[in-house]
Order: sequence, then C-alpha cells, then structure tokens
Amino acid sequence: MPIKNHNLVIAGVSIALVGVVLYVYWSLVYTPVSKAIETDRKTAQELNQKLASAKSKAGQLSKVQAEMASLQIDVAELEKLLPKTRELPSLLRVFTHRAEANGLQLSSFRPSRPVSKGLYDEVPYDVTATSSLNGIGHFLTAMGKGERLFAARNLSLTANSSKADPSKTVNATFTLVAFKYHE
Repeated sequence: MPIKNHNLVIAGVSIALVGVVLYVYWSLVYTPVSKAIETDRKTAQELNQKLASAKSKAGQLSKVQAEMASLQIDVAELEKLLPKTRELPSLLRVFTHRAEANGLQLSSFRPSRPVSKGLYDEVPYDVTATSSLNGIGHFLTAMGKGERLFAARNLSLTANSSKADPSKTVNATFTLVAFKYHE
C-alpha cells in the first residue's frame, strides 16, 4: 500500500477512534456529570431560598421576642385588673379603706353568687351605705380608678332623714361588681 493511502487510512482510523472516544466520553462522562451538576444547582437554589427565608425569620425573632415581652407586661397588668381568684380579703381591705377615706358609713356588704360571662366572672356585692352625695361620688370614682376592675350598678339614692350626723345626707344602695378571670 502506498504511503499516501497508508496515511489516509491512519488518519481515518485516528478520526474514527477520536470520534469513538468522544462519543464514549459524551455518553459515559459528560452527560451524567452535567445532569448531576444541574440537579446540584437546583438543590443549591432551593437551599439558598430556604436559607434566605430562615434568615428573614431569624431577623424577625428579636421583634417577636420584644412583642412577647410587651404582651407579658400587658398580661401582668390585666391580671391586676382581672385576677384569677376571688381574693375576698384583699377586696374587703380595698373596699373598707376607700369607704373610710371617703366618709362612707357601711350598713351592709353582702356577696352574691358569681355570674359567668364567658372569659370572666362577675362577682356582685350588695352594698348599703350612708354618706354625703359628694362622698358617695368620690368613693365610686376611687373604686373605678383603682388597681382592680370594679363597676357600680343599680345605684339608688334616698335622702337620709337621720339627724344624728348632718354630714351623712344620702342613703345609697348599689351593687358593686368585681371581676375575676374565668379559667
């Protein structure tokens, strides 16, 4: 075989071998690796999105913690206004102290059955007292502005005909309602 043909055959076989090597490389190496790379890119994008979401939530954590602390303070203040127990001794102390401070002479203080109102109970106390109109007004105002939540209902005022104490001009009968958180 002449050298020229021999060189052509070697070139043809070389090209064929290079083609086979490239095809084998493409089929067995490049394609699976590129698919794995694409899968890893998608996974990395998903993880980056999750990371960004987690960072965003972590950034809000301090805000949520501050809001939680504020809400706990609000709950503590509300528990003073609306205690979980009836606390009759402390209620009597507050009531008698404010009655004395405003010049009320108590005739009766009678507790009634609590009335459930869903999240809270109303604990009514029937009260009869004698004082000046101004004294009763100051007493009811003091009870309403106190640390604990109270309401006065069914207020009935009548003139006091007794001459024993001229400063006690009015007989008052009312229902004082204390509130209690219903657990």
